[in-house]
Amino acid sequence: MNRPGTLDRFTTRSHRIVYLVGSLLIFVFALRRPNDLVGTHSLVYVLALLGLFAVFYAAEPWLTQRCKLPPRVYFIVQVVLVQVLGTFRDYQDTWALLYIVLGFQVAKRCSRKEAGVWWGLFVASTLLTLSIEFGLISGPGRALAYVVIGFLVISYDIQYAQHEDALAESQMLVAELQEAHQKLEAYAAQAEKLAAAQERNRIIQELYDAVGQKIFAIQLAAEATRLMLEQDPRRAAEQIDNLQAQTQAALGQMRQLIGQWRPG
Repeated sequence: MNRPGTLDRFTTRSHRIVYLVGSLLIFVFALRRPNDLVGTHSLVYVLALLGLFAVFYAAEPWLTQRCKLPPRVYFIVQVVLVQVLGTFRDYQDTWALLYIVLGFQVAKRCSRKEAGVWWGLFVASTLLTLSIEFGLISGPGRALAYVVIGFLVISYDIQYAQHEDALAESQMLVAELQEAHQKLEAYAAQAEKLAAAQERNRIIQELYDAVGQKIFAIQLAAEATRLMLEQDPRRAAEQIDNLQAQTQAALGQMRQLIGQWRPG
């Protein structure tokens, strides 16, 4: 994962495109004028320096992640290699392409502020080297061409990577929203079950408190009526009527509570 503040996170697809374009630029530089230098020491030096640059370029993810090499150290080494390659006159018309390659990696590894510093260094180096070699009129013109090309290519790559990153974040957000919706549904179901359980316990408590007490009173009255039957049959008959009324009232209250328990 990139550090906070980087220009973008460079999705895997964009990361591969960046290295493909960079590899093509290195290949273009390597094929520029090798036949003109066959049999000379310059060709050996150019191929050695360019090979070292390509190795560092290919190994950059491994160097910065597994070996914990600070990006600044990597960029300093690569800038030195590019500048040395810029001293070979036969390659100065394509030499600045390598700074575009480094520009990709700067965008990937550095914060916006630090990337601006590195890009400024690349532009200044290109301008100074080409001005010394081709003069104060032709040199800046050549440098400006590389700057414009590099700016367009790197800007497109950054925009593409940010688009891919935004798309990935949108998909992740949709997945998180779906997961949150499922959790809310589960919580609602649990809350509904809890509410039903609480209502059931309330009704049971009311049955116990209200109807249970009435049934207990009816039981006591029935015992008293049984004793009255032998001593005062008239009063016992009245008590039986009272017991029937209490029984009907208890049954009515029980039906009402049970009706509340049933689903609507």
